[in-house]
Amino acid sequence: MKIVAVNGGPRKGKNTDQMLNAFIEGVREVAPEAEIEFIRLYDYAFKGCLSCFACQLEKNRGEIGCRVKDEISDLLRDTRNADGIVFVSPIYYCNVSAQLRLFWERLQYPGPSRRKLPTALIYTMNANEEQTAQFMGKPLELNSWYLEGCFGEKPETICSYDTFQYNDNVAYTPAFREPAARKKALHDQKFEADLRNAQSAGRRMAQRIGE
Repeated sequence: MKIVAVNGGPRKGKNTDQMLNAFIEGVREVAPEAEIEFIRLYDYAFKGCLSCFACQLEKNRGEIGCRVKDEISDLLRDTRNADGIVFVSPIYYCNVSAQLRLFWERLQYPGPSRRKLPTALIYTMNANEEQTAQFMGKPLELNSWYLEGCFGEKPETICSYDTFQYNDNVAYTPAFREPAARKKALHDQKFEADLRNAQSAGRRMAQRIGE
């Protein structure tokens, strides 16, 4: 069993990383022997789709036939050949990070995978659940729709809302300022539950692959 974990977050050890690690813990509870390939997109230099249509050639349909050769070329193939894929990203400007978006362009544009793959989406965001539904509902829904079209199954989605962005909120002037004490309290109250949700999702993916 091989799981590819595609991390679209820039900050090491923070909310997005922790949610991914919890997911992988769940996978390993069910399948200790599972091979996990971690891809931290911010560690690579790469471009998005150049609209050259090489991947649309009949001989390349369903495979990575991209003419762009850069640091993610082999990673795209690894991802397509996995038994399961988890994508994680913070939400910036109502959608995933630019790096994950670039990766998706080249991963999905070749067309549907030749086999169905279970996928999962993990989002971390400063917004609360109501704000997410109001402003990000459609973009996040489309992400799921595109992944389902590519891999044949609707991805499981796990969200961590109201994340605590700064070690010391008082020292910063965030775009949407909220009292540091309130944000810290919310984080302490619910983040452990978010990690458990991610861990449970990892178990479900491993069980699904093992069926």
